[in-house]
Amino acid sequence: GTPDIPHGKEPSAEVNVVSPGYFRVMKMPILRGRTFSAEDVPATNDGTRSRAVIIDETLAQRFFAGRDPIGQHLDDNQTPKEKAPLTIVGVVPRTRNEAPGEENVESLNFSQMYFYAAQYAQSESMLLVRVTSGDPLGLVSAIKQQVQALDPEQPISNVATMESNIVASLSTRRLTMTLLGTFAALALLLASVGLYGVMALSVTQRTREMGIRPALGAARNDVFRLILGHGAALIGIGIGLGLLGALAASRALTSVLYGVGAIDAPAFTVAIGTLTIVALLACFFPARRATRVDPMVALREE
Repeated sequence: GTPDIPHGKEPSAEVNVVSPGYFRVMKMPILRGRTFSAEDVPATNDGTRSRAVIIDETLAQRFFAGRDPIGQHLDDNQTPKEKAPLTIVGVVPRTRNEAPGEENVESLNFSQMYFYAAQYAQSESMLLVRVTSGDPLGLVSAIKQQVQALDPEQPISNVATMESNIVASLSTRRLTMTLLGTFAALALLLASVGLYGVMALSVTQRTREMGIRPALGAARNDVFRLILGHGAALIGIGIGLGLLGALAASRALTSVLYGVGAIDAPAFTVAIGTLTIVALLACFFPARRATRVDPMVALREE
């Protein structure tokens, strides 16, 4: 129902050929319409019978905004015009089918279309099995027996769990994040040791002052708050500068993270909270030592 699109500019979509149970196994809800059923019989050779297609919500929003896509027709750009078009029977959520951040089909942000396996003969198929409990690989032998009972000559290969597939696809990203996490932990340790050294040196240089203040009537709590406040000021300056650097570097990290924007409030909150606690602990011990300076010993040394 739309004007003809110039050749070479036709919209593209990712296509999956599935059986009716696919969406139930993958726990993908039918947002609108229905899944494939027995009424979606194989298309006739003359192409006069329409074929069913289920689309994702991205395609529905892009081409049927403000309209109900159920019952609408699509030309898959691969079928001659004289044959019947595809008929939309359902809408499902968009899924991510490849590892995030890779330069692949996923980066092209294609819409997704699902064809009915009974209407599209395939030379090979992938069998998905959901296991309710136990080790999924423990059922491999039983599944192979069932498949071979249907067709003894049907070869079976590439058996793997969904978890292992996801782990393999994210191995590069996991290594990158492990290295980043290790360097971040090392940086936190070095920053804590450095801050402790600065505070310890500051207390040592102010030994006379720490001795005179109690002699003039200052309470030990006052001395403690003085030293801790000095450390807190340094912490505030450091966190402020670090926050500016993190904001500048966060855009570069979005390419290796999935589901995290350039500014992720929970991540920043956790990082700032952790650094503040560690830094305060690094200031605590020098401040406590300052409260134990004996005024007579401090004045005698001077």
